[in-house]
Amino acid sequence: MKSLPADNIHQRLSDLRNGTGKSQQEVADELNIQASVLSRIERGETKAVSHDLVIKFAEYYNVSTDYLLCISDIRIRRNVELEELGLTNKALLQLLQGNVNGDILSRLLEHRYFPQLLDTINSYFTEEHNAGFANRNAVIDMGTASLRELIKENPDCKIETQHGIREINAQKITGTEADIEKIKSIFLVILKDIKKEFDIPFSDVSSEELQKQLANMRKQALFQKKKNPKFNETNMAKLVMNMFQNMGMDLDEYEQELFQKMMVHMFQRKR
Repeated sequence: MKSLPADNIHQRLSDLRNGTGKSQQEVADELNIQASVLSRIERGETKAVSHDLVIKFAEYYNVSTDYLLCISDIRIRRNVELEELGLTNKALLQLLQGNVNGDILSRLLEHRYFPQLLDTINSYFTEEHNAGFANRNAVIDMGTASLRELIKENPDCKIETQHGIREINAQKITGTEADIEKIKSIFLVILKDIKKEFDIPFSDVSSEELQKQLANMRKQALFQKKKNPKFNETNMAKLVMNMFQNMGMDLDEYEQELFQKMMVHMFQRKR
């Protein structure tokens, strides 16, 4: 039997179940346990649970056991089946043998533009944009044909018109070439963003600065409430949290929830 740490596991289980929109009875039936057992755990009345039950909850909600036991705030299970990653055996061997820099690969995968990069690479492989650019080039050809007719009618404009034709033709590009340029552009943006993280050393604000920022944020939140009486403590807390995130503070879902609860409590206590 494993003791429940910090009385937090019951809240996490409750939050996870509420996130599914299912009742305690529904979850209990699917886990083949009594609803009363689940109810006591979620209310924090159970002081210990078996390892088997912790694992069962983790598998059911697709989270790590460390997350349920409050050892980690990361929900995602790391012990997923390798097949679930969708990689080939050769690719897995490259990772497992240490032939690939896992840190850089992770940064690439985590970048917000990486899915767009893969979509563009897929378009390049399938040549799905070639037809569209062929039509575009056909329109350009029609335009240059008209200019050639103009040269026949106005020989004095031959040099200037030929120069214009060359400039227009320079705009012709195939779908494949366009995809390659887009791939280059997206990839360079990703690399530059990642390089910034390597070049800039980690720095934290001092405790005094943090207190100053908190006081300023609370002042702004109270000002909003004074302007709008319907602006309650929950809205004030959300405003402060948004300010923090705009400052670059990266909070996961669980941290956001805790932070908002703390701010609501602070505002209610200061009324």
